[in-house]
Amino acid sequence: MRNRRLPLVGAIAAVVVVVAILVIATRGSSTSETVVRDAGTTSNVPEAETSASISSTSVTSMPVADPTPTGPYTTPDMPVNVAVSATSGLRSGDVVIATASPENGSPVYGVEARLCSGTASIQFDGQLFPTRAGLCLPKPFAEGTDSFVEVKNEPPYGPVVVKFRVGTGSQTFALQDGTQSTITCDSTHPCQIVLKMQYPNGFGFQGVPVTFR
Repeated sequence: MRNRRLPLVGAIAAVVVVVAILVIATRGSSTSETVVRDAGTTSNVPEAETSASISSTSVTSMPVADPTPTGPYTTPDMPVNVAVSATSGLRSGDVVIATASPENGSPVYGVEARLCSGTASIQFDGQLFPTRAGLCLPKPFAEGTDSFVEVKNEPPYGPVVVKFRVGTGSQTFALQDGTQSTITCDSTHPCQIVLKMQYPNGFGFQGVPVTFR
């Protein structure tokens, strides 16, 4: 009996050893595949490329705004020459005469003139509207003075003469956006007469500084 049991026990032990070896081999293969699979996944995004991507998106260049010009402005290359009378030491009611003469055979269709803040730089049509930009007077300072003058020209469209009666004082008015603007013209606050000249295919601006006693 003892001799028969020994081979049986040995066979069972051999089977157990084989099963154990197969289990260990299977686990090792599964682990190896997982490691290879994970390594393949991470290798699709190189570390250097990721760092470069992060650095490129985190640095943003900011545009630098040009300084806003102030004071009287003249549109360059206008086909119009402007001559003005005395503009310094003025009193309320004094008349400034501006003559806009066409050059290079270009006619002048008309001239608009407004009394505006001396620090304004009028370069666009919308800036002339008092309640929109707040840079020019909406009404005269006093009776016998002007805030706006318009002279329309006629054929043969020669020189245009504008007579503007300046005024002095301080005026606060409401703007379209609900804010307020104040314009002062006196001995310590120079102002300007802004001329808008219309000619073929466009128009231009010229600011004429005026000072007061």
